[in-house]
Amino acid sequence: MLVAQVMRTPTVLLTEESSIREAAAEFVAQGVIAAPVVDRAGELVGIVTEIDLLRRGFLTDPRATAVRGPEPRQDPPRTVGEVMTRNVVTTRENRDVAELTELMVRERIRTVPVVRDGRLVGLVGRTDLLRAHSSPDAHVEAALDEALSVGAPYVKGWKAAVTAGTARISAPGANAAEQGLLALVARTVPGVNRVLVTDGAEETASAEETATGTHSAPADEG
Repeated sequence: MLVAQVMRTPTVLLTEESSIREAAAEFVAQGVIAAPVVDRAGELVGIVTEIDLLRRGFLTDPRATAVRGPEPRQDPPRTVGEVMTRNVVTTRENRDVAELTELMVRERIRTVPVVRDGRLVGLVGRTDLLRAHSSPDAHVEAALDEALSVGAPYVKGWKAAVTAGTARISAPGANAAEQGLLALVARTVPGVNRVLVTDGAEETASAEETATGTHSAPADEG
């Protein structure tokens, strides 16, 4: 599965000149936790998160303590450019989702901008990755059926189905190369996290995948 299959279009776009109040209002209205910051040409220059917007956002309330707290030493930030992160981890549309997920987990990154030639084209967040895992089996199975029909048109008589993200493809008479092609195509389908290809008598699982079957490709007539 590629990043292009799970990324989404940003609902909030900010500039360095956007005010903190404006950004906070957009975050609340759109229900986002991070937003890309772009220049006038649409090129990515940073990213801002909820935490960034909350920095020095509140004055201490004297009612909360009998001891008077220190007065703020400086004015709170007013623009996004003052609080955003400039060294942004980005990704590209044709990157493997498995590789990106590993990076996000390891580095504890919640949102990654997707860029093409420096220009922002999308975002991938943890929720987007979880969405791919939570698709109903029937939807994943339909996508698998279509992918196999298009990606392996010369392999005939296969049957495929998905259970709990596991795809099983039965291909009686398919040789090793054809079975490998079916497995490769299945791995590109969002929601498939394991693949098992069988020849109808003997099951051969790939190291990363597994599955179960009801959709079928038309067998040759005659």
